[in-house]
Amino acid sequence: MIKYIFTLIIALFMMASSSASAGLITTDLTEDTYISYGGYDWTWASPVNVTNYVINDFQNGQRTNEFKDADFHAGWMEIVNSANNPDLESLFLDLELSDFIDVNNVIISSVSYWNTLFTDVDVTQFNERLGKKNDQGDDQFFNYETFYVRASNTQAPATVPEPTTLLIFAAGLAGFALRQRKLSN
Repeated sequence: MIKYIFTLIIALFMMASSSASAGLITTDLTEDTYISYGGYDWTWASPVNVTNYVINDFQNGQRTNEFKDADFHAGWMEIVNSANNPDLESLFLDLELSDFIDVNNVIISSVSYWNTLFTDVDVTQFNERLGKKNDQGDDQFFNYETFYVRASNTQAPATVPEPTTLLIFAAGLAGFALRQRKLSN
């Protein structure tokens, strides 16, 4: 009986793991994807500056990266001075590439949270950066690195475990219970 239950649990794990796929991350940004400076959180959001960027890929043909607006994630906004945030643009210019490198020499960015295809930034283009998207179709700005900002006191929404995570956790508990029951017999 235990063999059949164990086989069923393994089959459930395999079905759950095969449904995973990479792509745009829709949950709120993790703390290792942005820096805090001047009362704001700053994130390196994209290596391009337009909503739809066409990529010619020899293996997969022509694909289009979709770069999301700042408000795709709660609390984030473009870096534009306003009555509530009059110093954003000058604070943005104070940032240096070294501010976006962690202690392990890894670039701090959130590209996977805003782009459907891109996962990395271009560090050689750091000085060619903008704080907002260019949706005017102006080709001279498509290659700019794009950054977003939010007030540091913005609370991230509570995270809820995914159903697959709950299934794996429940199966593990069931396995422990069955093992304990077998050992006590």
